[in-house]
Amino acid sequence: MGQGVLTGDRNAFFGGLRKNMKILPGGKAKRVENPMDGLFTQRETTIDERRDLRERFAKEWTALGGKAFSIKDQNELGQALKQIIQERHLQKAMCWDHPELEKLRLEELFSHTQTSLSRWPLEKKYSDWIGKAAAMDAGIVWADIAMAETGTIVLPASTPGQPTSVCVLPLTLIAIFTTAQLVDGLASVMNIFKERYGTNLPTTTTFISGPSRTTDIEMVLTIGVHGSRYVYALILDE
Repeated sequence: MGQGVLTGDRNAFFGGLRKNMKILPGGKAKRVENPMDGLFTQRETTIDERRDLRERFAKEWTALGGKAFSIKDQNELGQALKQIIQERHLQKAMCWDHPELEKLRLEELFSHTQTSLSRWPLEKKYSDWIGKAAAMDAGIVWADIAMAETGTIVLPASTPGQPTSVCVLPLTLIAIFTTAQLVDGLASVMNIFKERYGTNLPTTTTFISGPSRTTDIEMVLTIGVHGSRYVYALILDE
């Protein structure tokens, strides 16, 4: 085994580091403007390829315990939502304040059901809305990115109208997106992040692969502790 050097000289210690790193005293390491440069290559997918990705995503999502719907139009979207409402006996739901969800006219679809739909924010103060959010039966979000390889939806850092609370507090999660949001795997997700954010990456990103799962020290599986117990993916045609 090699012998280390025992020293109590702080300057000597850091001096050795600088020498090995070839940095002069008082100098700084060269700044890397974009550490993700060259890591991932761009590969555009066609509409037909993304439809194939939808089948792969649905297969993986279902294997993990979720349920996926292929949606062609507004009528099928309404039918899928009604089916979910009946299966889960939903009374109260909340959704993100998101432009893509706005286009789907969800309030109109929910007006024909027994379930009330609230759009975020529920209240202005945290102390007021957190209790209401926890009492909701379902949360509806727009999945910005979806990985077919693992059946995973990717939700980059939340904005004021799109909090993570909607994803994790209710027992039922409904994620809506189009085939345009589908990518093959993690490398494609990183490429999107590189183009969208550069070096200003989101502080948090939520990856959801099926229902929340956890086990205790005796390996007893429990579903729905740290997130939704029931998860649905509604995949619209582009």
